[in-house]
Amino acid sequence: MTKVELLSRFDILRTEYVKLLNDQDVLLNWGKPQLTALYSTKIGVYQVEELQLTIRVKALKRKIEIVRSLIVNNQPISEDAIDAVIAGELADFEMKLMQEVAQVEAAKLLLANLDTPQRSAELRTIFRQLAKQLHPDINPELTQGQIELWHKVKAAYNSGDMERLKALQVAYEKELQGTDDLIQKLTEEQLELRNNVLAEGIKVLAKDIEQIREDFPFNIEQQIKDDEWVKERTDEIQKNISALRVYEGELILEFEALINGYGGTKPELN
Repeated sequence: MTKVELLSRFDILRTEYVKLLNDQDVLLNWGKPQLTALYSTKIGVYQVEELQLTIRVKALKRKIEIVRSLIVNNQPISEDAIDAVIAGELADFEMKLMQEVAQVEAAKLLLANLDTPQRSAELRTIFRQLAKQLHPDINPELTQGQIELWHKVKAAYNSGDMERLKALQVAYEKELQGTDDLIQKLTEEQLELRNNVLAEGIKVLAKDIEQIREDFPFNIEQQIKDDEWVKERTDEIQKNISALRVYEGELILEFEALINGYGGTKPELN
């Protein structure tokens, strides 16, 4: 290939690589949070309630087990001491519950503060333009100043600050032009190597994007948008919740009967 042809191929590969980078970013930082938020607000709230009841039932079952053992061995019963033991044993479940609750709250906040589709699209368009000139995977010969500019661009993009992104594009026009000058100065051998690296990088990115789409929440994207599927899922969880509530009531009665039957007292541990 001539140098002109190599430069033309580089520009095509660079555009495709940046497009895939953008697709990957949109999936991970835009699509995934929003789909996860939809799942959390439609289904996750019920899962939190189910988990809360599950933990309470586990705690009661363990409490009854400990009390039965104390009664068999004619030992005093201290509910505070038993609760302390159970709290330690169920710490992992409590942590999971806290994480689930935090996820639901974060989902509500995200859905209440979404950017407009137009603003989001414009933000990504500007970022793609800058990434073609500043992304280190495409431009490994960047100067220190250009690398610092890339970090500023990434920070503005990640925070959704479109005004700052536009300002960087204008204020650093000279530095951005310099990246294109570096490409023009590459030899044919260097360009061919760069093209081969980009072509391989495109394959890797395409595979990564395919894997992302196969994982949660993208693997249930159609279902979470289907009201009938959501209703079936929430009905199933609510059925479990009802059963857990009944079971919890039975366990409470069983525990109280054990305590009352043990002389009607709760002697403290020495």
